[in-house]
Amino acid sequence: VKTGWDEFKGSLGGVGKQLLQYGLRMVEIYDIIRYLRQGFNEVLQIDTAMTELKKVTDETAVAYDNFAKSAYASSKKIGSTMKEFIQASADFARLGYSIDEASQLAEAANVYKNVGDGIDDVAQASESIISTMKAFNIEATDSMGIVDRFNEIGNNFAIDSVGIGEALKRSASALAEAGNSIDESIALVTAAMKIGCLYRNV
Repeated sequence: VKTGWDEFKGSLGGVGKQLLQYGLRMVEIYDIIRYLRQGFNEVLQIDTAMTELKKVTDETAVAYDNFAKSAYASSKKIGSTMKEFIQASADFARLGYSIDEASQLAEAANVYKNVGDGIDDVAQASESIISTMKAFNIEATDSMGIVDRFNEIGNNFAIDSVGIGEALKRSASALAEAGNSIDESIALVTAAMKIGCLYRNV
């Protein structure tokens, strides 16, 4: 059975068919060029991010190669880009964390960015995590636990996880100094935000 496309091609003369084939080839060529350009830009961005990471760390070439492989696997697993993952790692390394700790923190920050509605970029997610970690003396290996807590609040209360993160960024130190644990502090912030929402709706 002939399709409309087959009938159209059959109605063309020799020159018309040649022009059609030439046009299709040009479309394919432009697509290839576009994909190559996109790939080149991505590689350039990744290389720039790796350069920034190397400025704030002191590792061997083998360690950087291993990090790049790990960053690729982690970014795919959590739905991030490799560029964002490396940039976040560099930001954490700049704060004095080792490359392994920075990688763990970058994974937590990128997950928080993905699950937290209203988070503009990974830098915003990183700030909330760092503020909470420092206030409650949480190690990099336990940073994902912070994201899990924020996400749980966002899933079970009429408060988004980004709101909890922003509130703790401003008040975590004071709450910790008052003797509250991270869970107690999150409960207090959640309660305060719920009361605030009730007053706004009155």
